Amino acid sequence: MKRIIALVLLSIFLQPSIAQDSFNIIESNNQFSFDIYQKLKSPNENLIFSPASITSAIAMTYVGAKSNTFDEISNTFYFNNDIDEFSKDYINLTDFSQKKKSDINFHNANSLWIQEDLKLNQEFLNINKQYFSSSVQFADFITEPEKSRLDINQWVEKNTNNKITDLLQPSSIDNTTRLVLVNALYFKGAWKDKFNKEKNTEDNFQIDKKDYVKTVYMNRYINSWYYSDKYSQIIDIPYSNESISLMIILPKSYKKLKKVEKKLNNEYYSNYIQNRKKRRINLSLPKFNIESEFDLNKTLSELGIKDAFTEVADFSGITSAEKLYISKVVHKANIAVDEEGTEAAAATAVMMRKTSVLLEDIDFIANKPFIYILRNNKNNCIYFMGKIVNPN
Repeated sequence: MKRIIALVLLSIFLQPSIAQDSFNIIESNNQFSFDIYQKLKSPNENLIFSPASITSAIAMTYVGAKSNTFDEISNTFYFNNDIDEFSKDYINLTDFSQKKKSDINFHNANSLWIQEDLKLNQEFLNINKQYFSSSVQFADFITEPEKSRLDINQWVEKNTNNKITDLLQPSSIDNTTRLVLVNALYFKGAWKDKFNKEKNTEDNFQIDKKDYVKTVYMNRYINSWYYSDKYSQIIDIPYSNESISLMIILPKSYKKLKKVEKKLNNEYYSNYIQNRKKRRINLSLPKFNIESEFDLNKTLSELGIKDAFTEVADFSGITSAEKLYISKVVHKANIAVDEEGTEAAAATAVMMRKTSVLLEDIDFIANKPFIYILRNNKNNCIYFMGKIVNPN
C-alpha cells in the first residue's frame, strides 16, 4: 500500500516601500525534478518532495510575472514562454484519467487567497480559474492575519485528506500579506501485487560502511520493468491499474550512491525508459514512512530565481494596485510505503493479468540507500521523488 501527500504553499507579500519555449509542461516538470533533487539531497537524510506540486504553485505565479522576473522563472522551471500555450498545457501535468473504477486516489487542488480589497488583474484570475482550476478565496490579512492562517490550514487539511495539518505556523501570516497561492497534491493507491505480511522478514539495512540498522522487509515476486548498468539496478513497481508506478533506483553498493546521484538527470531517466526489459523480480523492499519540509527561497534562488524575492520583482501581471514580491515558498511532503491495500483495492480484479512465465529471474534486494520516483507510466510525468537513507 502506498500513501503520498504533498503540499506547496507560495506566499506573496506586499513590498513595503532567456526563456525556454520548447518544453511541454511534463518535460519542464521532469527537468526541474532532477535540478531540485540535487539541491535538496543530503548525504545522511531521507528525502521526499513533489516536483509536480512545486511546479503547480510556481506556475500560478508565473502567469502574472513580467520582464526579468518572468525570464528567471521560465529559465529555472523550463517553462514555455508563450503563456497561452503554457496555460492550456498545464492540465497535462496532473491529468490522471481512469478508464474504470479503481482504488487509486489522485487529487490535485489549487487555490488563491486574496486580500479582500485587493484588485487583481482579470486576465490573471481568468487563467488561474480556467486552466489551473484555482478556487478563489478572500481573506482579511490586514486585520485578521491569524484567522486567515487558520482558514488556509483548514483548506490544506481538507485537500490532503487530513494528512498535512498546521502547515502555516503562527506568525507566518501578517498584515503585510496580500496574496497566498496554494497547491495540494494527494495520492493513495494499492499495489498491483500486494505484499503478504506473513512473508515479511527482518534484516539489516546498510547505511554506511560499518553502520547497519534492523528493518522490516516486504517480500514477493513481481513481473515488471528492469534495467541494470555499472552502478545500479532499476525497477518499476506498478500500482493496481498500472498507469502509475514506483520506480526504485538501487545502487549496487552503498558506496555507489554518490555516483548514481551525480548521474541522475532527465537523460538518465529517459535512458531507463528506453532500455528497460520485462523481468520476473524477486523483490525485497523495506517499509518506510518519512516526511520532509523545506523553505525553498534559497534553493530557488540558487537555481536562478532572484528578482522575484526582492523589491525589483515584477508581478504587475497579477495586480497593478500593489507592488508584490515573493516572501516565502514552503514545501512539505510525506510518504508511507507498506504492504497493505485499501478496502477498494481488495476488491479489484484488474490486479491479476497474464504475464510470461519465461521471464528471466532477477534479485532486487533494497538493503542499502536508494532513490525512488513515483511516476506516470503513460506520459512519464514525475509526481514525487526522494531518497531512503534509513527506512527506520
